Amino acid sequence: MKDETIHMLPPREAADRVRRLQAWMRKDSVDAVFIFQNADLYFFSGTIQRGLLVIPCSGDPVYLVNKSMTRAESESAWKRLVPLPRMDDIPKILEAEEYGPFARIGLEMDVLPADYYLRMLRLFPETEFLDASKAIRTIRMIKSPYETEQIRKASQMLDSAWQHLPDWIRPGATELEILAQMEQHLRLQGHQGILRTRGFNYEVGYGAFSVGDNACFPTSFPGSTGFKGLYPAISNTGSRRRLEPGEPLMVDIAGGYGGYLADAARTFSPGPLPPDMRQAHAMILDLNREIESMLKPGTECSRICNYAFEKIGESPYARGFMGVGDNYMKYIGHGIGLELDEWPVLAPKSDAVLASGMVLAIEPKIFFPGRGGVGIENMYRITDTGFEKLTPFDEDIIVV
Repeated sequence: MKDETIHMLPPREAADRVRRLQAWMRKDSVDAVFIFQNADLYFFSGTIQRGLLVIPCSGDPVYLVNKSMTRAESESAWKRLVPLPRMDDIPKILEAEEYGPFARIGLEMDVLPADYYLRMLRLFPETEFLDASKAIRTIRMIKSPYETEQIRKASQMLDSAWQHLPDWIRPGATELEILAQMEQHLRLQGHQGILRTRGFNYEVGYGAFSVGDNACFPTSFPGSTGFKGLYPAISNTGSRRRLEPGEPLMVDIAGGYGGYLADAARTFSPGPLPPDMRQAHAMILDLNREIESMLKPGTECSRICNYAFEKIGESPYARGFMGVGDNYMKYIGHGIGLELDEWPVLAPKSDAVLASGMVLAIEPKIFFPGRGGVGIENMYRITDTGFEKLTPFDEDIIVV
């Protein structure tokens, strides 16, 4: 039986996204935006074939495809596809296709390699290049119903995995052994197998899967939950640390469906946790309910973050809130979609305001140096009047 390509980006989705970018282009007198990065290529075209998507300030885009043209023809929401033998051919191809000349071109300068940028300067010496990444990321903050549905399906994968996780937890098992079973379960549900981040060098596997004190292990990844991994070259999750009775297992894992991600966390334990950890977790749940009351259009992201830190700052667990040591991060949540680290970021100085259509991951956690961490992470879609919770799984500590 022939495999079928599924989850094709509906043309109307691509058209709406391009129209929103073109509105910004016309407002800022930008003649075209050049898209090179995979997440943005998919967002605006529905495929990630190597090449260049050129979005003019009006009219349909043209996709200059280096490889694979065959796949681009079957996946792209835009049908104007042109072979691109070499990068240096871009100017003459665009001229032949009657695109341009362009006085001002926007680039994804937050992710574009310097080599690409310098080449564009050489190929278009009379053109002014500017940064279009803020406009792109702002457009991507607001999820359509189609995008929300992909995120919802990615979340359902996590819900299923969490329901099965107690069957795999046993004292003496290593992180690697338990995580491998969880990864297999997720993959067989259709998990895409990779997580995309926008940040440079932010490499991550399925997420943080941290037994005991490994949740406090220092890591370069910009999150509060630590993890050790197997070796320094790839310091991702799944170490040989064994799970012991009465210590927490922090499971902060991302689902992935149709390119879209779901990021959520729960705390598991073989046997009851110590009273101070249970008390800290109960405080996190109370805080999360209060945060939920603030999740509605018009709320400043900085206000949510500052409230959370002020609230926990009055407790005995203030020094472990949102990480310890090198892992301390002063934020309380972030946007999510095609990438793990999307806007808005709920940080103290954020100028972002919640709007209908945003999808957020809110992740209050408390850590105990040398012992581990407790807490949760949930995802919410902001609606016209409040929110829809996309991660309904039990939030209590799950004792096995």
